[in-house]
Amino acid sequence: MKASIIVATVVGIAVGVYSGTHLLIPLALTGVVWWVVRKRLPDRPGDLVAAAAVQVGHLLWIAVGLIVIGRLTVDLLDIAILLIGVVWLLARPGLAPVIVLTVYQSLAILIGLFAFLGFPVGHNLHRALLVHLLWRVLALILMWRAHAKAAELKEASAY
Repeated sequence: MKASIIVATVVGIAVGVYSGTHLLIPLALTGVVWWVVRKRLPDRPGDLVAAAAVQVGHLLWIAVGLIVIGRLTVDLLDIAILLIGVVWLLARPGLAPVIVLTVYQSLAILIGLFAFLGFPVGHNLHRALLVHLLWRVLALILMWRAHAKAAELKEASAY
């Protein structure tokens, strides 16, 4: 096995143990979204579908949270930006939606990091924010990976 797979597995287990259902909910939602998109848009590259699924799974988790707490907050902006960005990414894959979503996710990571550092370890919101941060970082990694692979394919087909 590659070292990166071992590290990812250990980190995943540690986050799962620490975060509990805060990880389980977006993980399950992401899995369902991935499956649905693969069935509905079978022509889309798997990397692109994974990048979209992580972000839609995240936005669904935020939406479920808003429903559970019964409040409309600034998180509605999260949902709107993610929804528009992911639809754009799937409809017209390319550098533009990746850059827009990268700027958005990067700002959200900074804001989330300050909030994360403000809670003590073990606090319920600390656990949830850890997963939010990881999901945003994962979205960035998957988007750029999908974009790089698409660029390689375009370049290779030019020859």
